[in-house]
Parts: sequence; structure tokens; C-alpha cells
Amino acid sequence: MKLIEFGFQKGINEVIGITFGEWINTAPLGIIVDNPESDRAKVRLYSNHTRKNIERTSRLWINIIHDPVIFAKASFEDLDESYFLNLDPPIIKGSLGWCKMDAKLRGGFADLRLLDAKIIEKEIRTVNRGFNAVIEALVHGTRFVSLKRDDLLVKVEYYLDIAEKCGGDREKRAVEIIREKLGLDV
Repeated sequence: MKLIEFGFQKGINEVIGITFGEWINTAPLGIIVDNPESDRAKVRLYSNHTRKNIERTSRLWINIIHDPVIFAKASFEDLDESYFLNLDPPIIKGSLGWCKMDAKLRGGFADLRLLDAKIIEKEIRTVNRGFNAVIEALVHGTRFVSLKRDDLLVKVEYYLDIAEKCGGDREKRAVEIIREKLGLDV
């Protein structure tokens, strides 16, 4: 199995990561791929539940999904069981595929090796600027939650404006969630 077979490209690939501990932990993650023709990648991990669970189990489940609302919700809270089609393997409703990764911590990163994976649905999709803007707003928004730097809110607002202008209904709903979770004017 190669990462490219499951849609991974060279660079940072945004997915929903799932780990198990006291509860189901879900979080958007940027999977860093140097060679999509291999079964290896890495992910930067901060001091959080995802890292703690990987430290304990050496496993990371990945869902490949294109729903901006799922990304927005998972950025600020763990998704409960109602969001899942299945828990073994963990599959979020609307996922295009899943991957089971062996994860070994190394400093601020986890080295990943693809163990198992399945494509659930193949779909053709154009690039939606609104969806991409939601992802960028979430990157800066989650950093703001940790760092409390106002310059990050300026970036969040910039990307939320693009998401509202260029996105569809799901992107606009994601914008509402982000504004609500960050305490911005709704």
C-alpha cells in the first residue's frame, strides 16, 4: 500500500485524526508527506489528547473527508459517536476513506507508517476556494486558542471572509461555527 493510493500528495494533507483513550479523540491534522509513493508520513503533534493517546497506543486513525463542518467541529471539540458510521474501524459519516497508521513519537512529531486503509467512495471534485479558506481559518483559529495572539484573529477574519464569499452552504455553516467557538461577531 502506498499513500498516493488513498489521495495523499506531497506536502501537507488535511485530514481528521482519530485516537482512542478515555473517549474518542477527533482532531484535524496536517499529515506531512515527502514521498506519496511510500507508506511513510509524519505529523506535528502538540501537547494534547491526540499526542497522549498515540503515546499510549502507537495508533492513529485517519479519515479523509471534505466536509468543512466536520473540520470546524473537530477543531474545537471531539465528535461523539453519532458522527460515526462505525467505530471499528472508526469511520466518520461522509468519509471518502480511512487509514490505520502506526505512530511513533519523535520529538514534536510522530512518524507514521500506513498499516491498513480502505477507499469508501471515489469522487471527482473541483477545488472550492471556500473550503480551502475554512481550513486556513481553522489553522489560525486553533493557534489563536493556544497562543492568544491578536494577529492570528486578523488572519482568521481574512479567511472567513473568503469562505463566506466563495463557499457553499456547508462552508458558510463552518464559518458560523468558527465565529461562535472563537467568540467573534456572528
